[in-house]
Amino acid sequence: MFIYILFFIVVFLLLEAGKYKIVEGVNFYWLAYFFIFIFSAFRFDVGYDFEMYYNLIEGKSRWLEAQLNRFDFLSRELVIFSSYIKFTQFFFIVSSFLIMFLTYKVIKRESKDFVISTLVFLSFPIFFLNSFSIVRQYMALSIVFYSLRYISSRKLLYFLIAIFVAVFFHKTAIVAIVLYWIYNLKLKNIHFIIIFIGGFFSSKLLYFLVEYLLPHYLKYLDENVGVGGDKLLLLFQIIGFFILFFVDKKKEDLVYNFYINTFYVGLFIWSSLAPYGHAGYRGALYFIVFFILLAPEVIQIIKQRRLLKQITYIVGFCFFIFTLWLGTKNIHKDPNIPYRVFFLTDKTHFKSVTP
Repeated sequence: MFIYILFFIVVFLLLEAGKYKIVEGVNFYWLAYFFIFIFSAFRFDVGYDFEMYYNLIEGKSRWLEAQLNRFDFLSRELVIFSSYIKFTQFFFIVSSFLIMFLTYKVIKRESKDFVISTLVFLSFPIFFLNSFSIVRQYMALSIVFYSLRYISSRKLLYFLIAIFVAVFFHKTAIVAIVLYWIYNLKLKNIHFIIIFIGGFFSSKLLYFLVEYLLPHYLKYLDENVGVGGDKLLLLFQIIGFFILFFVDKKKEDLVYNFYINTFYVGLFIWSSLAPYGHAGYRGALYFIVFFILLAPEVIQIIKQRRLLKQITYIVGFCFFIFTLWLGTKNIHKDPNIPYRVFFLTDKTHFKSVTP
């Protein structure tokens, strides 16, 4: 775990250097994300499905064609090209670059506080470290995240193109198509309270809607794969409860309202579908991801914002450690620890997986 702690400290110091502009002409924010990219791109056997991707690219998978046919077009082509050039790590370098570059661009352009948004991205269990495990979906998610610029500027065609590309990485991105219309959705406090509470009692209703509106995706619910991230869901439900007190603080701010809307829609999806395995949180990600931008907005509203920022730094670090600790509790294998670098590793040895 030490290398992760060191990683977090280095990123934090780079962010602080960027905030105070310690060296004129040096973009420390960019350096922070370059360091994050390197950490992600050169990992080996870090992430729950790393071994699966590695074996596919190496041609060692028992059901190679069947596995590849499960992948959406761009993800499949990236695997095939990595295999063709005989450079297995290429898949992880490209996916890491896409995720980190787009995340950096969005936070740089949209966030009210670059440091806070980056710490939320790093610290919260469903973002940065999760990108190690759900690689294909996170590539799609990063494109959806980037599409915010087209949502806020009301460029429907560009937005649809972005969603179209995201779907070619992971088909679940199709659920994000509603984001364009959520932007102009004006809800009152009572609506958010109903959505928040309704998430606890709407499992069968949401299953019914998926069955009739998106039947192709029903298999993700019926398979009931994985767990619904109960500890993480509880964390976000607690956050959702406190944010209820701030939903009407910027009534005329469309961007702020969009972040609020997406957060509660995502929380509703996650809460409702949690009984059906990890399909709930995976679907919710396309909405919850905007919490990365919402957090600084909420902090700005609070009078003791300076103190709250300091607390956020500490809590962010604790969440980061909490994420790693959660990984050690995985009944199959720890997806993150130990961290290994691909060019310093025996590539015949992978973490054992408990059936």
